[in-house]
Amino acid sequence: MTAILSLIAAFSGYTIHAIAQAGQKIGLATARKRRTRGMVIWILSTLSMPSSVFLILYAVSIGNASLVGAMSGSGLASLAVFSHLYMRERITRREVVGVFAIVAAAILIGSFRVETAVGELALTALYIYFPAVCATYLLLWLVFQKRSRVVGIVIAGLAGALGGFVPLFQKVSTSPLGLSRALLQFRFSNQTAFTSLLHKGANLLSNPWALTWIVISLVSMVVMQFAYRRGKAIQLIPAFAGNTIAIPVVGGVFVFGERLHPFQWIGVIMIFAGVLLLTLKIGHEMDPSARNR
Repeated sequence: MTAILSLIAAFSGYTIHAIAQAGQKIGLATARKRRTRGMVIWILSTLSMPSSVFLILYAVSIGNASLVGAMSGSGLASLAVFSHLYMRERITRREVVGVFAIVAAAILIGSFRVETAVGELALTALYIYFPAVCATYLLLWLVFQKRSRVVGIVIAGLAGALGGFVPLFQKVSTSPLGLSRALLQFRFSNQTAFTSLLHKGANLLSNPWALTWIVISLVSMVVMQFAYRRGKAIQLIPAFAGNTIAIPVVGGVFVFGERLHPFQWIGVIMIFAGVLLLTLKIGHEMDPSARNR
């Protein structure tokens, strides 16, 4: 039951985040003609984002970081449906297949459970894994800096990798070790439901690993802006999304020793394939200008 609840929370969190991002764009576009209406949409969308963060944090705290990370692809599926229903955008047959692949994968993942022994968090492995991935992408950025088409994809991959590390550091921050290292300690003479919630919140968000994932998530967004300047979104988004899935899956297995059922691995692959179907254009769609060449 806990595993299913974790997946539901992750699905809800990534869905809210994706739709909130779309809402921000809608708000900014609307504000050009109707400023007040547009700003209201933008503000409401922005205010909804913290709820997505806490839902994902809750999902990681009670479930596998690898599976929660894989569920990041569900946000794209929800966004595709939202765009079709609300923005009246045409959804292609390939995108429909992508949405159904992700939904089916989520059901498949939730249908199986593998017990994982609770052991020491392999912080050393995480401290090696994180800088190794970042250093690799920074080296590729340096090597391909003069090749604009390639470097854009590399930068988007780095942004996605940073985003993929967020669930891993969230897993540490919500562990007994992370909660015990809180930088803010409140002492109350009268213990109430509110003071108890405040105490838990301080432990959850003020420990070093919580501060780390907060900073990493912000850096990921900034790095992605550099990628947008170097390439087309239809090329960058698959690189970003692929890394947000692959990094936590690999990290959950090799850093935290999480075990997945073979069918759950199939589900992870289906999510990855669904993300590619939703974001990757094929043939002449990759570059419309190619038609006139």
